[in-house]
Amino acid sequence: MAASPKKAFLLIPAYICILLVCVVIGELAYMVYYNTTALIAGRQLQLFNTQALARGFFVVVPIVIFLSPVFFSFYRVRHSGGGFPPVLAYIVLCAATWCALYPAFIIFKSRAHRAGSSYSEPLTAGYFRPYSGTIVYLTRDLTASQNDAVVFNKSAAEDAITVGVVDKTNIENESAPFNDMLIRETVPLLPSWIVESFAALELRAEYAWKSGRVHWLCFLSFALALCCTYAVTFCSDWRLVNIIYLLVVNAGIFSFNVLYYSSYFTAFRNIGLSLEARVPFLSNVDGLSLVYVNISVALVCVAIGLLAMFARSKRLKRG
Repeated sequence: MAASPKKAFLLIPAYICILLVCVVIGELAYMVYYNTTALIAGRQLQLFNTQALARGFFVVVPIVIFLSPVFFSFYRVRHSGGGFPPVLAYIVLCAATWCALYPAFIIFKSRAHRAGSSYSEPLTAGYFRPYSGTIVYLTRDLTASQNDAVVFNKSAAEDAITVGVVDKTNIENESAPFNDMLIRETVPLLPSWIVESFAALELRAEYAWKSGRVHWLCFLSFALALCCTYAVTFCSDWRLVNIIYLLVVNAGIFSFNVLYYSSYFTAFRNIGLSLEARVPFLSNVDGLSLVYVNISVALVCVAIGLLAMFARSKRLKRG
C-alpha cells in the first residue's frame, strides 16, 4: 500500500466529526430518556429540556471518549489503505484525546456548576397505580407528603377496597428512576449493568486524575489497550470479519477493566498487591495486575496487526 499523507490529514476532520456526531446523538438519546423518566401519566411530554441537555453533556462525553477508538476503527475499516501515515495520525489523535481532551473535560466537570435536582410534577389523579403490593387510585393530585387514596388489596378476602394513605416518598422510590410507575411499566429499562459499567470507569478515571501522574498513567493503560485494538482491523480482507474481531477484543477489554475490582478477581488482585509489597518502586502503581494485562493486550494486538500486514505484503508480492 502506498503511503498517503493526504489521507492521514483527512483523518483529523473525520475524527473530530465522528466525536461531535456521537456527542450530538448521545445528547438527543439522553434527552429522550430524561424526559421520559420525568413524564407523568396525563401530562404532555416535553420534547426539549435545557437541564437534560446540560446533564447529558457530562454523561455522554465520557462514554464517547471511551468508545472513540471503536468508532474510529470502524471508520478505518470503511476507509482502509494509505500505508503508515494514517496509522501515525490515529496514534496522534488518540494521544490528544486521552492525554489532553479527557483531562480537560475532568477539570471542566469539577469546576462546572452542576444543575440541581429538577422539579417533579405531582402524580395526577384518576389513574390506577401499583403501590406496595396493592393498587391505588388517587382522588386528587399527589402534592402533599401523604395523600388519601382508594386502595385495592388483591390479597385480602374481605375489605378488598378501602380508603388508605399513600406516602409520596415510598411511591417515588418504587417508581425510580421514573417519576410515575405507569411509565416505568410501559417503557423498557436500560440494563443497569451498562450504566453502572460506564459510571465505574468514569469514577476510576476521575480518581486517577486527581491522585497524580502515576495513577493517571496506570489508568491510561486501559486507554492504550482500547486504542491498540485498531491493529486488529488489519487481520482480514473481509470488513465484517475485522469488525467482529474488533468488537470481541473491545468487549473483553471493557469487561475485564470493569470486573477487575469485583469479587471475581480478588485472587488476581492479590498477586499484584504481593508484588507491589516486594518491589518498593511499584508501591505507587494503582492496580499492577490490571496495568500488566492492559499493556499485554495492547502489545498482542499490535503484534497481530504487524504480522497480518507482513503476511498480506508477502502475499501481494507473490501475486
